[in-house]
Amino acid sequence: MNVEKISVSIPKELYERLEKYMQSNGISDRSKILQTALRDFLDENEKDQTYVIGIVNLVYDYASTDKVTTIQHEYEDKIISVLHLHKGEKCVEAIAVKGMKSELVDLVSKLASMKGVSKVKLIVSEVQDNFHVQDKH
Repeated sequence: MNVEKISVSIPKELYERLEKYMQSNGISDRSKILQTALRDFLDENEKDQTYVIGIVNLVYDYASTDKVTTIQHEYEDKIISVLHLHKGEKCVEAIAVKGMKSELVDLVSKLASMKGVSKVKLIVSEVQDNFHVQDKH
């Protein structure tokens, strides 16, 4: 396996949490954890023309509902369905999405830049590098 060695600086508190997690779960390979975290980060943030299916996790203030809905309408061809819950004055959504990852990352960026949005994250569930068939769903 071709690998590069790097040095990473992290806050002591984060290091201690990682060590505690590894110890309590019997994990001894810190590199594997970092590799997984980096892959997940790139899956969620790297713009490319890969067709993906995933979930956008979104938390926002109830007062921002109209603005969030407007953005969702701009991407209605990418949104499969929306699960919407209320937690006090917050709205929590799980938005099932499909499309080119670059477009979904743009959707997430627009939502994240909105006032009242406290969390937005794309979770990529399936990646299809050679997707050529028009999706009808």
